[in-house]
Amino acid sequence: MADISAQHYGINIGQALRDLPLEAPMHSAWPMLSERIPKKKSRRYFPAALAAGFLLLAIIPLGLHSPPDSGSTNDGDLQTLMQQSSQLENIIVATRNSTASSASAEVISLALEDRIHAIDSQLASGSLGVSQQLNLWQQRVDILQEATRLYSSQRYRQAEGQPYEIAMVESY
Repeated sequence: MADISAQHYGINIGQALRDLPLEAPMHSAWPMLSERIPKKKSRRYFPAALAAGFLLLAIIPLGLHSPPDSGSTNDGDLQTLMQQSSQLENIIVATRNSTASSASAEVISLALEDRIHAIDSQLASGSLGVSQQLNLWQQRVDILQEATRLYSSQRYRQAEGQPYEIAMVESY
């Protein structure tokens, strides 16, 4: 809104405000502060740490995989497979990225989950022998290892800024 009294006195308020001196400190404190602040060396640990973490996630499932002995089918082997399955499920929970995913990655993920559910329903029937249970638990561990590799490679590709669709065509 224009100042009506400015016409009577010949003063333009906008020009009067622009003509005011700028408020500035007497002297700048930055040169003194910049001398006191120690110079920091640039260290780039994050990419190396990220790569080491993904490498560890990729290696863990390989270390958990132990094929069952063909000669012995006892409760110890069954317990080992159950423990491996539990560990792999925990790794999957830690590596699965539920916020961003491609449609084809979700299709593969759902297919793996369907296979696991089918094995779980067979295991829940209760009418299986020890050798059949060992076979099903081994299949379950193998599928969980596939899922772990899928999720860890998806995380690695996303961290590298690469599209995941290419990786699925190459790997799966």
